Amino acid sequence: MSKKVPPVIPVVGQGGDSSREDQLRQWEEAEQRRREEQAAAQAPPAQAAVPVPVQAAPAPAESSPPAAVAVRAETPGYLEMPEFTQPDSSDPAERLEFYSRGILAVQYATRANHERAEQQKLIGLGLRLKAMKEEELHKVAGFDTFGDLTEDRFGIKKHQANNIIRVLGVAQALEDITTQELKERPLRVLVPVLDTHGSTAVQQTWLEAARHGNVTDTALLQAANFLGYAPPKELTQDTKQKKPADKSSGDGLSESQRAVERIRALAEKDPSRARREAEQLESAVRELLEELTGNLE
Repeated sequence: MSKKVPPVIPVVGQGGDSSREDQLRQWEEAEQRRREEQAAAQAPPAQAAVPVPVQAAPAPAESSPPAAVAVRAETPGYLEMPEFTQPDSSDPAERLEFYSRGILAVQYATRANHERAEQQKLIGLGLRLKAMKEEELHKVAGFDTFGDLTEDRFGIKKHQANNIIRVLGVAQALEDITTQELKERPLRVLVPVLDTHGSTAVQQTWLEAARHGNVTDTALLQAANFLGYAPPKELTQDTKQKKPADKSSGDGLSESQRAVERIRALAEKDPSRARREAEQLESAVRELLEELTGNLE
């Protein structure tokens, strides 16, 4: 009886212009074929059919309410964890190589499954949050607003819940073409693409951005512009005219501009501290923008 060998480990980032998703999908298909062939080889020979006495059909069961949590038997995109096997060789160097390849295979499957799980988490949260908001179920629980309910029960702030709901349709359009983790922030770029051009345009934009490596919000915006799915920004009469500087501070700078200039001056004396303060300012501004966006919805 031959010993099992670990599956061939796909190498991400190599193989011509193939994207990460294509390599992962090809490896999954090869693994599925290997398991099917192995199961067919081990299946017992077919036996003659034995007549089965006809029985009366059972009475129809009473309809029961749907389960609170319905679990799909199998979700595409998840990799089976490689089984542990021992090498045939007694050479220490070859045994080390054999076990090393197995470890890399386990690590690869773990990363891939984590990304797919995070993707499905975004969709699963979005579906339920959207339903709760549309049905105004916060009133049943005694909360004044939808945001009060999500923050109190689930630790999800109002702006976070609204942003997840906003990108839900985009995430659903992408789950069939990628197993990669889908983060809420970059997907915002694709919301107007979905609203104007539909799910196919969203998928085409994602694939175009993925051809160039890591998919970011900037890459998605550039891809949308390239494919003609993002409307060109036209300068209005107000933006064409240069606005006068804010003289309220005495130096012609706004509060935000003064904060930037202060950090720039600090960088000349202590670059490390200036970088830390700049990162803190960036984080605070990003959180404020998210809150403002969520509160406006």
